Amino acid sequence: MKRKFLFGKTWFFEDAVPGEPVNSAWGLIVGQEIYSAWSRFQKIAVFANLEFGRVLLLDNLVQLSTRHEHVYHEMLVHPALLFHPRAQRVLIIGGGDGGVAREVLRHPVKEVYLVDIDERVIEVSQKYLPSVSAGAFRDKRLKVFCQDALKFVKDCSLQFDVIIFDLTDPGGPSLALWRQGFFSALKRILEPEGVAAFQTGYLNERFARQARAKLKKLFPQSIVYKAFVGCFPFDEHSFTLCSKRLAFDKISSAVIEQRFRNLRLRTKYYSPAVYEAAKVLARDSQVKLR
Repeated sequence: MKRKFLFGKTWFFEDAVPGEPVNSAWGLIVGQEIYSAWSRFQKIAVFANLEFGRVLLLDNLVQLSTRHEHVYHEMLVHPALLFHPRAQRVLIIGGGDGGVAREVLRHPVKEVYLVDIDERVIEVSQKYLPSVSAGAFRDKRLKVFCQDALKFVKDCSLQFDVIIFDLTDPGGPSLALWRQGFFSALKRILEPEGVAAFQTGYLNERFARQARAKLKKLFPQSIVYKAFVGCFPFDEHSFTLCSKRLAFDKISSAVIEQRFRNLRLRTKYYSPAVYEAAKVLARDSQVKLR
């Protein structure tokens, strides 16, 4: 973990993500360093901050804070699961902290496959960030595969109703999974009426714009929405829903609202109304999505 000693305090500072111009940084006071070690794939660290709670770092990039993670995980998961009326089998790419699995398992799904290359992330998250998974790894519907997602998807003969792409920024072990070839492989194992939800970075990051452009070209149906996640402060965070056949604009907000009510989901941030508002993008963001 990168540390600086300023004003009598120990600080962590995060720069831009790999490949982006470094014009600014943001920082948090490290109240307590809870864990810091290398796995086979990356540097993992957890520290406490008075305002943000516990913060997870991978290769010195913030992955979540316990105060803000519900915004990210609810907005990544629930729009996809509510657009698909009867999702039974779900695939999570990444997601070793367990937050996506937690939200997916609140729906009446039958099977959830989680593929994360780094088993140490799962272990550290369960031990030091237990509120994030909230027991999801004990759910019998969840099947965990600690292996390369490229190989898993290539060898996979199953079809999935919903796929959730919850990867780190494009560097280290996740870099190859941000490429067109992997997006195409995911499309192959997605049911014709299935929904794929991708975290696609900050609205105006270069790599994020490129990722959204690839998805739009690959999938006949796609839609972008956003949310401000406090531990990702450089810009609003974007999410992209994709489908081969399911036309998102043909499913009314009233239908989504009724599905949400029927499930009696108690969410902290997401609601159908919040999602509708999240689709409204500022003009400068709309120009840069391509």
